[in-house]
Amino acid sequence: MDTNVTVDMRTYGDDRGSYYSETHRCVINLNHHESLDDIYQTIQHELLHFCFDDLGETPTMDEDQEERLIFQIQWAKELL
Repeated sequence: MDTNVTVDMRTYGDDRGSYYSETHRCVINLNHHESLDDIYQTIQHELLHFCFDDLGETPTMDEDQEERLIFQIQWAKELL
């Protein structure tokens, strides 16, 4: 279990962010964000991908299920 993850910030990119399981690296593309809070949300989103990967949960979920679970986790506080 490797608990190290790197978060890189870029001023350009095609999406809001990506997680690369091979290198345990999150890339946040700042040009797709409107506020600091928006950037924090994307960092949290990508770190959740890392957590699922590190716990070995990714083989039990497809990409759509993983994205849906992350969405629900991030909105849980607002929905309660």
